Amino acid sequence: MAAPCRNARALVTCVLRVRCSSCHVRTRWEAQRQPCAVLLQQGVKSPYRTYSTPSILQVTDAEEEQRPLKPPNMVAWYPTDDVYHIRYYPWNPISLEECFQQMRRAAELEFRKPDIWVQISLQLDMKLEKKKKVEPFVGSVHLPHTITEPKKILVFATEADDVEDAKKCGAHIVGGLELIQEILQDKLDFDYCVSVPNLIPDLQVLKKKLQKKFPKKKRNTVGHDIPFMVDLWSRGQKYSALTYNHPKQEGKGHVNVIIGRLDMTDEQLTENIDCMIKAVCTHKPLTFGPFVTRAMIHAKGTPSYKFHVEPFLPEEPKDDDELK
Repeated sequence: MAAPCRNARALVTCVLRVRCSSCHVRTRWEAQRQPCAVLLQQGVKSPYRTYSTPSILQVTDAEEEQRPLKPPNMVAWYPTDDVYHIRYYPWNPISLEECFQQMRRAAELEFRKPDIWVQISLQLDMKLEKKKKVEPFVGSVHLPHTITEPKKILVFATEADDVEDAKKCGAHIVGGLELIQEILQDKLDFDYCVSVPNLIPDLQVLKKKLQKKFPKKKRNTVGHDIPFMVDLWSRGQKYSALTYNHPKQEGKGHVNVIIGRLDMTDEQLTENIDCMIKAVCTHKPLTFGPFVTRAMIHAKGTPSYKFHVEPFLPEEPKDDDELK
């Protein structure tokens, strides 16, 4: 006798569900119909409002005709409502001044210190002609407004003029091949090491010990201009470019580097960003198009903000025929 009771309860439950569903559908269809840009979350059947608020962006008819087609897999370039699903709209960049303002406000709401680090993330187009690509690189740039303490530099030099120049420009350790044994025994403390070209063959025994600190010409740690190298690596800001391992990100790379503190002025942060982007762009010829395709900025504890990178990209030199 228990089975009919359970069947009866199931029947009553089914009837109530059908009646509630029909009332919900009738209520939604009898509501006033107006165009709505709100994208409902997929799989959710709870009732949402079927009307839209006034448009956020006031677009004229002329601008509407000149507006390009919508981006692929997106609904439109800009949302027309105050509530929308961000995955269906592109991430549009804003000005740097607005980025600084929003970062400072977000840091204040999160009770962050005013001197937190500010970091930029650059997306790179590593493709060259045919199947060639730009290899991952490491470099250093002297920012207009220094943000780090001077590093300890070791200089390999044997000539008297080079030794004197290294000591004048503030090198921490200066010497010749006699320093090899002390380095192998971990008796010397330094952050970077530079050398003159004629000593590189004799320093190969330190390659395994120094690893990334080993002098290389591509990193501007091998050369005859010792004052420039010492100043660059003692007060410069180091950056490195890495590539993605995902197949869909083939031919793309990224650079994440600190460019200042949040308590610096907008002009100081902008000058550091301009210097860093131009230094990164030197690793790819301008004839292959822009190297940096996207730029974002954030501080510790704040969201990331996408900003316009075009004003900071170096311009390709014009040909003589165009100048004439």
